[in-house]
Amino acid sequence: MQLATLVSDVPVGDRWLHEIKYDGYRCLLSIGGGRARAFTRSSLDWSDRFARVVEAGAALPVDDALFDGEIVILGPDGRSNFQALQRALKYGGKHLVFYAFDLLRLNGEDLRRLPQLERKQRLERILPKKAPVIRYSDHIRGGGVTVFKRFCAEGLEGVVSKDVDATYIGRRTTAWLKTKCLQRQEFIIVGWTSSEKARSFRSIILATRVGGALRFAGKVGTGFDQAELVRLAKAMAPLARKAPPVNAPRAAVRGANWIEPKLVAEITYTEMTSDGVLRHPSYLGLREDKPADEVVFEAPRSARRSRKKT
Repeated sequence: MQLATLVSDVPVGDRWLHEIKYDGYRCLLSIGGGRARAFTRSSLDWSDRFARVVEAGAALPVDDALFDGEIVILGPDGRSNFQALQRALKYGGKHLVFYAFDLLRLNGEDLRRLPQLERKQRLERILPKKAPVIRYSDHIRGGGVTVFKRFCAEGLEGVVSKDVDATYIGRRTTAWLKTKCLQRQEFIIVGWTSSEKARSFRSIILATRVGGALRFAGKVGTGFDQAELVRLAKAMAPLARKAPPVNAPRAAVRGANWIEPKLVAEITYTEMTSDGVLRHPSYLGLREDKPADEVVFEAPRSARRSRKKT
C-alpha cells in the first residue's frame, strides 16, 4: 500500500493534484468473481466489519478490480469523523462510505505503472455517479496553497498532494505528500494512571518510536466518554506488566500501571515540547488497523525538499 510523506508546506504547481485527507480507515477493496474483500493497511481482512462496502463493491459492473481508498463515516456537515466511525463499527457499520482515490487493477490489467492522473481518470469512469456507498474521491490540480487554506477553513483534517505523473509504489513515498491542518498522529499506549473518581483510569501514558527505541511522549486524560473508558480499560487489562517499557520522568508517571506496548491510539495535540512531550493532547480513538511496531514519530519535512521523483 502506498503511503504519503508528512510535509510542513503544500507543494505548488500543476505537477500536483490535491485531495481531501479523509479521517477514517485506509482500505484496499478487492473485487473478483462476483465477490469483494476489504483489507486494512496492515493486510487485515476486515470484510466482515466493512460489510456494507464489500456488498457494494461486489455489485460494481467489473470483472475484477483493486481500489485504494478510505472508509469513513460522514457527519451532518459532510465531513468525515474518526470517532463517529469507531462508534458506527461497534453497531454494524450501517452508514459506512468508501472514498476510492486510486485504481490499481481493472479487468485483468495491472494499472500500477500508469501515471497517477490516468489511473484517477479510469477510476472516475467506472464508478457510478452519486453512489451512496462507493464514491469517487475528487481532486483539484494545482493551487495547493489555496486548496490547503480552504480545506483547513472548512474544518477538514488536511490535504494529500500527489504527483500527477507518478506510478503506484507499495511503500511510503514522496510522490504522495500529506499536509495536516491539525497536529495529529498515532502513539503507543504504554500504561495508565489510576483515578480517584468513578472513571476506570485518569489518563493513559503515551510513547512513540524514535530511532527504533520507545520514547516517552506524555499523558492524555481527555477525549474519553464513559463507554470508551470501559472499552479501553478492558483492552489494557490483559497487557499488564511490572516494569516500565519506556524511560519517563518519575514525577510524570508516579503510581503508573504499565502495559505491554501493543495498543495504538490516535491523538490530536497543539504542539510537542523540545523534550518530546505533547502539549494539550486529546484522545480520538484506538487504531486497531495499525500494529504498534510500525508506529514511528513523523516529523514534517519541507515539500520543497520532497519533490524528487520516486
